[in-house]
Amino acid sequence: MNEANSNEKNDLKYKVYLEERKFLVDAEREQSQSFDKAILTLAGGAFGISLTFIKEIVSSHKPVQLHWLILAWICFIVSMLSTLISFLASQRACSTQRDILESSYFDKQDKKSDCENKAAKWTNLLNVLSILTFIMGAIFLAIFSIVNLMA
Repeated sequence: MNEANSNEKNDLKYKVYLEERKFLVDAEREQSQSFDKAILTLAGGAFGISLTFIKEIVSSHKPVQLHWLILAWICFIVSMLSTLISFLASQRACSTQRDILESSYFDKQDKKSDCENKAAKWTNLLNVLSILTFIMGAIFLAIFSIVNLMA
């Protein structure tokens, strides 16, 4: 009876392993469909809005305080680049996490904390950088727009 319990535990552990592995594979496949896509769309759209603003609204007079616009564009570029780099880091993070999972299952290691997923940390940092620089870019663009509308 003790052997039967051991087999049941092994079967359950294997099922949990397969479910976790499937989740990680699915996450790797779908990683770039939400946050990253939204940031790229919004940052790219902000460029278009700023160009339209300059052409349509500010064209009647010379734009003032262009440094706000330049700062906004720099922030949008950093946001888009960090998002693109996070695509690669995310793929690597999922691959590394699968390796950690397989190692912990097949090598019978109970300490998953021994394995560090640096790519996951980089992905998180890049995503935070992306959203922060996008927000800063939007603020700088708003300041530029307000200043020029009031001029």
